Amino acid sequence: MRVGRGALGAALGVMLAGCGGVGTPGISSDQSVAPALASQRQSEAAQPEAGSSERLTPHPVGEGEANLGYYEYLPPGYGDGEPRPLLIALHGADGSGDGRLAELDNLFETGIPDLIRSDAWPPDRPFVVLVPQHEMPASAERYASCEGVPLFGSCLMELQHRAGHPVDESVCMTPTELHAFLTYAIATYDVDPQRVYLTGLSCGAFAAYEYAATYGAEQIAAMVPIAGEARPAWEAAGCTLGEVAIWAFHGDRDDALDVQGTIEPMNDLMDCPGLPEAGVELTVYSGVDHDSWTRTYDLNAGHDIYAWLLGIERAEPQEGDSP
Repeated sequence: MRVGRGALGAALGVMLAGCGGVGTPGISSDQSVAPALASQRQSEAAQPEAGSSERLTPHPVGEGEANLGYYEYLPPGYGDGEPRPLLIALHGADGSGDGRLAELDNLFETGIPDLIRSDAWPPDRPFVVLVPQHEMPASAERYASCEGVPLFGSCLMELQHRAGHPVDESVCMTPTELHAFLTYAIATYDVDPQRVYLTGLSCGAFAAYEYAATYGAEQIAAMVPIAGEARPAWEAAGCTLGEVAIWAFHGDRDDALDVQGTIEPMNDLMDCPGLPEAGVELTVYSGVDHDSWTRTYDLNAGHDIYAWLLGIERAEPQEGDSP
C-alpha cells in the first residue's frame, strides 16, 4: 500500500482497517450478457461441487475491459442461463492496491472475500460476488489536517467528499469508479439487473453511501454499509439517499469512525416521506469497536443480511426515466 510519509501516512496504513473488537452484539434500534463469458462458465454446472475458495478467479487490471482489478466468485450452477443476483463487496483500507495480481490478494484481509477464501460461503447463496480494488493515493498531503484528530477516519472521508473525489487522491473508492465498474459488471455477467446490491466495510461503506448519493437507484436495489460515514452523503442528497434500501451497521465503540456518522443520517432518513417498502434499517452493536463487519458478514450476530438483500428488487425503469 503506497501512502505518504510521516505520522499521517502511517495512520493511513492502519486506518479503518480492522480493529477487531470483540464486544457483545447489540440489536438494531431496531441483461446484457457477454456470450463468451457465459459460454466459458457453462460447463461449471456439470462439475462436482467445490468449496467456495475454488470458485474464486482474479481479474487483474488491464487484462480485460474492467476499470479496476477485482476478484470474482461465481456460485454453483452459474452459466445455466438463469441470471443471478449480483453483490459488489467494497473493501476497507487494508484491501487497497493497484489492481495487479500481486496486490489483489490484499482483498482477502477481511469481510466477504475472506469468508469465500476460507470455504465459509455456503454453496446455496446465489450471488455472483465481485470485489473491486481501489488504489490508495501515493501522497497523504491532502489529508494532513486530519492528523491527530480523534476519529480521524471521519475527517478523511469528509475531506475526500469536499474535494469531489479526485481520482488520484481519494483514500476510498469514488462514485465514478464504482459506477463504471457496475456498468461493466452488469454488461459482462449473467446477472439480474433488478437484483444488484452493494455492501462495504469502513472505506467501502463510505464509498457505498457516496455512490448512492450520486447515482441513487440507477443501478442498485439495496446496500449494506458497515462502519462507514454517511453524513456527507446525507448532506449532499438528503431524502433522495433513500431511493436505495439501506441496512446500516456500526459499533458504538468505534475508535476510527464516528458512530454518529451512521446514526444521525439514518435517523434523518427514516423521517423522510415516501421511502421504498424496504426502507432504512439501523443496527448499532453495543460494546463493539471498528470491526462491526465480521459478526455481520458471518451472521453470528443474528442478522441475515443476505436474505434481506434477496428480498429487494430495483423497480423497473419507467418510460422516460433517465437510464
